[in-house]
Amino acid sequence: MLFELRTYDLKPGKAPVYLEYFRTFGVGLVTRHLPMGGYWMVESGRLNRIEHLWIYDSFAERDACRAGLAQEREWVETFIPRAFADVVAQQNRIMALERGSDAVEQVIAARRNRHDNQPAGSAMFAAGLHGLSFSAGPLPGAPLAAFRVLSGEAPGTHVTLQAGDFDALTADTGGLAAHELLRPLSLSPLR
Repeated sequence: MLFELRTYDLKPGKAPVYLEYFRTFGVGLVTRHLPMGGYWMVESGRLNRIEHLWIYDSFAERDACRAGLAQEREWVETFIPRAFADVVAQQNRIMALERGSDAVEQVIAARRNRHDNQPAGSAMFAAGLHGLSFSAGPLPGAPLAAFRVLSGEAPGTHVTLQAGDFDALTADTGGLAAHELLRPLSLSPLR
């Protein structure tokens, strides 16, 4: 399995605008093709940043899924021009799962499920927080998921996704290359 962590940086104040449009118009289009694992807004570190996780059997499946999305007329002609006008930078990391929790295994099993667009006015975020840690080596403990970066920024390094409250997620962040607090969207399979 391959895990793609995509990071979008948006103009100041535009992350909630992008997310509102994505959840009320875009998620139904994109999940016809791409297997979504998680979707978050960053709460600490670089603000107006969105992190999202996609799960593929192989790089060939990723290519086929993305080619299918590129044929989705509403995605290309409506969503992209409107939503991406506020995106100022994008990056991705292709990762391998090194340790996964039961929650991650359930998301992997359901990764091909299509997600319906959410009604405007419904809750954008799920309860709780996640932490995303970037480190030279694997972190101890029982995370939601622990990954090794195969390609993208800092290959060979480790990305760890954890769930918890603020105190638990910030208790031991010394020695990390970076750490972000994440607010999961209510549509996120991992929340």
